[in-house]
Amino acid sequence: MFFKPGFSTFLCLLLFGFLLSGCAGGTAVGRTAPRVTADQSLVSLYLSTTGVSTEKIELTIEGLALLIGDVWIDLPAEAQRLQRRKLEGRQLLLGVGAFPVGECRRLRFNVKEVRVGGQGGPQVSDQAVELPLSRPLTLNGSGSTCLFVDWQLQPSQLGEAPFVPRFSAHGQELPLGQDLAYVVCDDINTLYLLRTDTNFVTAALGLPGPLGELAVDSRRRRLYVLSTGDRAIHVFSSANTQYLERIPLSITVNPRNLCLSTDGSSAYVSDPATNRVLKVDLESGVVAAQEIVGFRPERLHYFVADGRSWLAVSSPTAQRVYLLNGDSLALLREIPAGLEADGMLFYHDQFYVAERGSSSVSAFDYRSGRQLSRITVGWEPVYLLGFDNKVFVSNQKDAALSVFHAGQNATARRIPLDASPFVMAASERRRQLYIAHREVHSLSVLDLSSERIIGEIMLGGAPFFVAVLD
Repeated sequence: MFFKPGFSTFLCLLLFGFLLSGCAGGTAVGRTAPRVTADQSLVSLYLSTTGVSTEKIELTIEGLALLIGDVWIDLPAEAQRLQRRKLEGRQLLLGVGAFPVGECRRLRFNVKEVRVGGQGGPQVSDQAVELPLSRPLTLNGSGSTCLFVDWQLQPSQLGEAPFVPRFSAHGQELPLGQDLAYVVCDDINTLYLLRTDTNFVTAALGLPGPLGELAVDSRRRRLYVLSTGDRAIHVFSSANTQYLERIPLSITVNPRNLCLSTDGSSAYVSDPATNRVLKVDLESGVVAAQEIVGFRPERLHYFVADGRSWLAVSSPTAQRVYLLNGDSLALLREIPAGLEADGMLFYHDQFYVAERGSSSVSAFDYRSGRQLSRITVGWEPVYLLGFDNKVFVSNQKDAALSVFHAGQNATARRIPLDASPFVMAASERRRQLYIAHREVHSLSVLDLSSERIIGEIMLGGAPFFVAVLD
């Protein structure tokens, strides 16, 4: 279709550009994830403080670059103003970029506008900082890794003449498997690992993508990551993040959703492209059962009730939830759900379904499929999580969580957030809830006792799924 040039054409193009920038599904608004080729590696650069200081110190960092082999390569990042008081106890993402394969040995940046003691304090001259890494960092093709800069604070830096900010740098080390959260960013094919005691990112791993959901088996100490592009489940030891094996899913086309049985012996995968749900024996890596389920099956939820294993499968397009036998995948019950059935939860003997299109959560009797109640929540509920006899609901278009008590038919309260929530995961040990925000590439950390936000974790891409290993 062609338009005659003129003012109306300009308006159409302007509106079209606005819609593209504001409605791109699954991408970040105002945040662009770097693209990585087979001969590049993604690097996420974080900064935090070490040591203690009581002085008021401010400075600006800009001009970040990495030495790869013998060549300095810029890291695309905006200048950042750092304030010691605001940064202590936090981790700041300075930037993320794609770099050629090779060995990184040094990092450099410029420190500007250093001020000590507030606006009336002395201004320090600009400085060029070049840091050797404590150990060379190898960048592998299609990989992903983290670099860390430590701003080293001293008890009293004002006595120094002249004042010189001190920094050091080091590459990532894979953590041991305890008190960890795992975050899949599907737009950059990266798995981030973070510590739940500090809520700091500690490492990143690149995997063939696009990536799907992941699951953790705390008893068997296994981490399972679903790769949509690779049509496989990648298995790691959660004890030391060592890669163990690849389980192929050759009969699938677009596997996206994953969950485990309670005992960790089986994985379940949905493939919307073929209307198929699979059961995978994790000991042998063999597909033990498969079933055609409804139309475009998506989210999965496994639970045990009445001495039987159940697998719930939601189909937003068909506005149905299917309850399958967890052993054979035979259809046990078909539940007509509300508009765009999404996240599901079996909790305190009731089965809940988030109905994205009708801004509600419905409770069902899983035995009969009868609807027991419908609870009005926020706009576009997509995910449910149960903790301490309460159900938390992430409302994707409401920038808030809804909370109601299990067995009750009304929302008890609303927890406002700074960005739209997506999936969630809880650390029972730390009593913390991790809330993914795809649009702004971050996680919020909610203290489950006070129901207050206590932290933010910045990521290099859009978080698609989160899992916790206590």
